[in-house]
Amino acid sequence: MRRRRVHHHVGQKPTKTRRGWRIALILAVLLLGGGGILLKLRWHAWFGNAPEAPYTIAQEISRVTLTPGEDFTQARTLSWLCGEAPHTSTLLLSRITAKGDTLRPRAFTPSAEVIASRSGKGCYYQVKLDSLNRGERYLYRIEVEGARPYSDAFSMPSEAPQTNFIYLGDIQDPAVAESKRNFDYLRRSPEAIDFFAFAGDQIEGPTDTYWRAWYESIGALSGEVPILATPGNHEYLKKGFARELDVRWVRQFGYPKNGPEDFLGRSYFVDFPLLRFIVLDTTDIMGLGSIRQHRSWLRKVLGESKQPWQIVLFHHAVDCVREGRKNLVMHYVFKDELISGGADLVLQGHDHGYARATTRTSEGDTIAPAFVISSASPKVYRNGFSSVHDRLGSGLQLYQRISIDSAEIRYASYRFPQPIEGHRDSIVPEPRRLYDSIVLYKGEGGLVRIRDYARDLPERFEFNAFGTDSKGRKRAAQYAKEVRDRHEAQEERIRAKK
Repeated sequence: MRRRRVHHHVGQKPTKTRRGWRIALILAVLLLGGGGILLKLRWHAWFGNAPEAPYTIAQEISRVTLTPGEDFTQARTLSWLCGEAPHTSTLLLSRITAKGDTLRPRAFTPSAEVIASRSGKGCYYQVKLDSLNRGERYLYRIEVEGARPYSDAFSMPSEAPQTNFIYLGDIQDPAVAESKRNFDYLRRSPEAIDFFAFAGDQIEGPTDTYWRAWYESIGALSGEVPILATPGNHEYLKKGFARELDVRWVRQFGYPKNGPEDFLGRSYFVDFPLLRFIVLDTTDIMGLGSIRQHRSWLRKVLGESKQPWQIVLFHHAVDCVREGRKNLVMHYVFKDELISGGADLVLQGHDHGYARATTRTSEGDTIAPAFVISSASPKVYRNGFSSVHDRLGSGLQLYQRISIDSAEIRYASYRFPQPIEGHRDSIVPEPRRLYDSIVLYKGEGGLVRIRDYARDLPERFEFNAFGTDSKGRKRAAQYAKEVRDRHEAQEERIRAKK
């Protein structure tokens, strides 16, 4: 019988199929390993929450907050915190005459609701005031059983056809000192401020400690000048892949309930004689249902506006300025809606840097909307150098003064003054330091065009948090080169203009 020959294929190469499986297995291991490392490094940033220390709320009136109703010319809401359980309370409102006398007060009974967070609770009171008169000044007195009364005053806008407001990007200053100094500076401004607009991340995280810091920094301004604010991601608790807005937000900021159904008191609009001011809560906008709700609502409120101007405020930028950051939903869904819907000025935050971009026609003319990102926080990020932005800045704390009349929107960004060491006053009077300036105006055919008055102003890049190791030095050198290239390009444009 013939013996079967056995072939030993020593060193035989694997087939293509086996090689493919082996490569796929190696890639899978690498991806899983890399994903695991990334998840470990970014776990707290993506899913972690700062613990909320146990707290108690004293039986004293605090955190008084003034917000507008849907009609800015005649409606206000006052909210405040006092104790941990409802008590008998009253708000007395008196009109102040031209001579400084007060007329007989009207009494209002506030609603009261106990809000429980992770580590404590507090009772929030709220009163809605309607049919207020333009040009009048009002004195209010809050009385809550067991607490010392609280008094302050606010003014309604005059009949003059102009609106003036201050827009601030992220505040996010848990140490309080710098933001308090900046608010003190704004409080001393001789120019009219009809309201403040905050682009989110007023606080470091949704805890009572950080809310205390916020109200300490803004001081009495919160109960004297109306606040229009949007939630940022730091006002949210992380719940795995989902987020949940801090339970205090809606009771603390009594905004109009005219937004998308699932976002009442979070996304809303306020009407002025010459302006519709629209606010979007973009932190919780990333699900398909939320996107659809906000997209149709934004299209509707922009389309139905009867005012000549539309300004939109939200936290997450459509074209980010922070290096390496991209928000796909805001860029690919809402940017086109803002342009086609007729928004004129879009105010954003989140990136802790400065950027201004304008829309351009096919001929290269600058037109609305103008998109701005700004920050007033001591926390700063490295900026990128995307050509979409006409103007950039980093490492700066800025505030923006915006004035609107029937003919134009005047936008100016300023650097906050820095204290002088050893000076007894926290703020030293000095000329305002203009950083950016544009004007939006109605051109031929109603097209909103933009004049840029900042072309000759130098850009400032003061971010310097690279570290001292070799990797940090390499990044710093690359950043310095990008800054030089940017400056050279700007100087070339200035020379060409001359």
